[in-house]
Amino acid sequence: MKLYNIPYTIHHIPEKCQILPDLLPPEKKYIIIHNTGNPNPQCDARWHDEYIHRQATEKDFRQASWHLTVDDKEIFEHVPLYEAAWHASDTSYGRGNYTGIGIEMCVNGFPGVYEGKEFEKWLETFRKTMYNTAVLTRWLMNMFHIPFENILQHYDCAPDRKNCPEQMRRDIPAGCFSRENGTLYNEFLQLVKTLELPEQNR
Repeated sequence: MKLYNIPYTIHHIPEKCQILPDLLPPEKKYIIIHNTGNPNPQCDARWHDEYIHRQATEKDFRQASWHLTVDDKEIFEHVPLYEAAWHASDTSYGRGNYTGIGIEMCVNGFPGVYEGKEFEKWLETFRKTMYNTAVLTRWLMNMFHIPFENILQHYDCAPDRKNCPEQMRRDIPAGCFSRENGTLYNEFLQLVKTLELPEQNR
């Protein structure tokens, strides 16, 4: 299956499993953007799909779940889009978890710095991830009638103001993290705003 020529795999974790709140909100209102926080080079979307499936069934687990993971090559859907999931740190009925669709963007290969050749090499790949996520975001906006202003950062929902999506929240020229001036986050929003989707759908 493809979403506008991007490979799209639906591989849902088991229903009513230990990492899902088992709630069906009346509507979806928000799209919540995350970075995986996992810089290991092998930890792409497929790796995270395998990871969340292990978490759903193993004895030792982290009570977290999200709907989609995106990398530079493909998209995985782990949880039905109309269901609630635990990804936004704002309780089962918070706007992020209950009425938000959680998207994890892979940062595999991130070198831990925001300059130099290694960063530029990583950024070339991550911009493909941003493009794929922008396509996905526009599709979700159309499907669920979600306005542009309801694209949120994990930071916006978390009571502890978690620094997520971390790599995108970095104000690279200023050398600090920022809600309003994250260099890559603003680049991503501009891409979502200006993207013209091809006619082909999945």
